[in-house]
Amino acid sequence: MTIRTKLFFGYLVFTATLVVLGGWSAWHLREMGGVSRNIIANNYDSVIAAQDMRDSLERQNSAALFVLLGQEERALSQLSEYRRRFDTSFQSAANNITEPGEGEIIETIRRDRDAYYKQVDVFLAEIQALRRPAGHLSDGLREGAPGASEGFLRLEPLINRLRVDCDNLLQINQRAMVAKSEAAAGVAQRWFLTTLGIAVSLVVAGLAFAVFLANRIVGPLRELTETAARIATGDLDAKARVSSRDEVGILAAGFNTMAERIRQLRRSDLGKLVVAQQTTEAAIDSLYDPVIITDAEGAVAKLNPAAEELFGTEAANVGKPVGEIARDSRIPVAVAEALSSQRPVAGEEAASVLPLDVDGTERAFRLRTTPMRDEEGRLLGAVTLLEDITHLREIDRLKSEFIATASHELRTPLTSVQMGVHLLLEGATGGLTEKQRELLQACKEDCERLERLMRDLLDLSRIEAGKHIPQLSPIRVAELVAASTDPLRAQLDAKGLSFAAEVPPELPSVLADRAQIERVLTNLVSNALRHTDRGGLIRVSAVRRQGHVAISVKDTGHGIPPEYLAHIFEKFIRVPDAPSGDAGLGLAISKRIVEAHGGKIVVQS
Repeated sequence: MTIRTKLFFGYLVFTATLVVLGGWSAWHLREMGGVSRNIIANNYDSVIAAQDMRDSLERQNSAALFVLLGQEERALSQLSEYRRRFDTSFQSAANNITEPGEGEIIETIRRDRDAYYKQVDVFLAEIQALRRPAGHLSDGLREGAPGASEGFLRLEPLINRLRVDCDNLLQINQRAMVAKSEAAAGVAQRWFLTTLGIAVSLVVAGLAFAVFLANRIVGPLRELTETAARIATGDLDAKARVSSRDEVGILAAGFNTMAERIRQLRRSDLGKLVVAQQTTEAAIDSLYDPVIITDAEGAVAKLNPAAEELFGTEAANVGKPVGEIARDSRIPVAVAEALSSQRPVAGEEAASVLPLDVDGTERAFRLRTTPMRDEEGRLLGAVTLLEDITHLREIDRLKSEFIATASHELRTPLTSVQMGVHLLLEGATGGLTEKQRELLQACKEDCERLERLMRDLLDLSRIEAGKHIPQLSPIRVAELVAASTDPLRAQLDAKGLSFAAEVPPELPSVLADRAQIERVLTNLVSNALRHTDRGGLIRVSAVRRQGHVAISVKDTGHGIPPEYLAHIFEKFIRVPDAPSGDAGLGLAISKRIVEAHGGKIVVQS
């Protein structure tokens, strides 16, 4: 019997046991799923119905208040709508009685509901009786007549009983769900222990099977392994003993032939070089991403198959300057920078992404270039990797489109809410108490904060989609700093902060989009203002640096924890315990604006 046949029958038995274990586990998983569905089917609908009835009651109570305020048309419409919703939810609960005592609660709700509806109708009839013949409320009702108020107060105990009834229905179903969940957990624990026992038994059987194979098969292989270890330590004269004609014997003979070839290669430096070169080329060719290898002069030395799809065959391009075959000027620039500085060149910002056409489809690649050196540190060339990030860009695009669409759709209802709050604050519906005015003012501030968030989300999505292309024009740096900080002087003075602007007059003008860069500076100074305590200092300075102008905003605030420095420019990142002020989008927008200008933004703390 060959080794293959022995292994086949041995593993066939082992596979059969695994199939049995898998079937056992699958059956138990199915049973657990049935338990979960039973919990949801029996109790979840009743929980939802109880919550909906409770909410409908509150809405009906609000409608009664609207009647007292003279908004009868609105009140009657709301009362009718939420009576219908209450009845629908009640019918759903009545059709799903599964727990002991639940039927009595349903009947109690039915009785208390009818009593409440009847009293509401009486209340509405009393209100109608107080109306003037011309359709206006009488002076008594307008001034809070006792009859109307007493009618409303008679509703309070009835609605309270209904609230308690709904809470009882909710609690009995919640308790039932918890009990069933605990029972299911117990069943799952028992099944887990049973499955674990079977699995342990299979492991023990597998170990026994492995020992058996070791005694019957692995012995000759162990001897072959020892021979290989001797060769690995440099004893190239070692040979494997060929003791049989089965697969192990054939392997030993082939191993001896291979060892002889190794001895021949070891005797020549050329053999070692060939092995190293073949290994390196095989590793490079196996990469899915395009790789360009250039020599120390920037000429193409190798292209892997993925790179050949972009730039043509390796045979046609070897020896050419990389700038001659590259389809984007940033590739030769990165190669030249890596060779001259002898440091890796890798851009993580959006400006470093190369859009290249592959078989008629545009794909996005991230450029990474690393210099190559020998053991003595001499420069050999550079390796350029084009990392395919098309799928990441597509995911980011879909996310940005979703955010933009959601923000746009929210603007209309938000505008309506803002208008309603504004009208209420202006007294369009009558006078307000101090407490009502405070609540409406809080609503107004929250609406304004939500509007700013949606505006930031829309701006961010447009910037990421490339729709906010900077309109460049020469601008003096001093004007940019002044325009960005002057509107904040009042806030700085109110908080007792010192401010200093250090912009040398000899600085040259910069090419920038005035509105966008002013927004970046305003956001940075605003952040410094929020995070600096009274008596602190905020300094804005600008210097010329290697053909660019570097603008910095420094403050004496609390600083940023080290673990957040690498993520501070990501979306929705906020440092814990920092003063509230935004949704964590300001720095993300600032980073993308600066990168769209070809610049770079960094943070130190």
